[in-house]
Amino acid sequence: MHFLCRCGYRLHDSSDLISYKGTIIADQDMNEFWSLIEKAEKPHAEICDIFSSLNKLMMRCIYQCPSCGRLFIEDQSDNYQLIRFTPCIEGEPEPDVSKNLLISAYEENWKGSITAEWFDEKPWWSECHGTIMPQLNVRLDDLKFDDYPAFEKRFYELLDDLKARQLLNYAVLKVNGRKIFCWQE
Repeated sequence: MHFLCRCGYRLHDSSDLISYKGTIIADQDMNEFWSLIEKAEKPHAEICDIFSSLNKLMMRCIYQCPSCGRLFIEDQSDNYQLIRFTPCIEGEPEPDVSKNLLISAYEENWKGSITAEWFDEKPWWSECHGTIMPQLNVRLDDLKFDDYPAFEKRFYELLDDLKARQLLNYAVLKVNGRKIFCWQE
């Protein structure tokens, strides 16, 4: 592959160890990355599957033009089209590009977590007694509560729903700073 930067420099990706090419791993994929590395260190028959999974996590390439410094990042959700980022000069408007370049390679199917916290006495820094805080790539609504039974019911509904959809690997429920329920895949 080769492409032309806006400044006129031609970038080539036809060999290994290129000084202007890198690989991105989404922060959301790091735990799985290290789990796969641990698996690969032990002899077994799944070695090809492990390296295939590692490749999927690290599939996005990033290039930097050695002439002008522009960055090009592959967008895995758009057939690995290159998205260009121009070094920012004060006052220059930001380009309209994908805002999801660094999410997990699993996109909305990434397994995340939910943490629910309830305080009998509303904290000074909060607008409510209870909050459910997701770390997921799916949007959730109705996450702030002033009624404990509704808060607890919503937590367990989300837990069941997200487990059934295989989108959850960890959930915790805390009341007044004390962990009363914890689930881990």
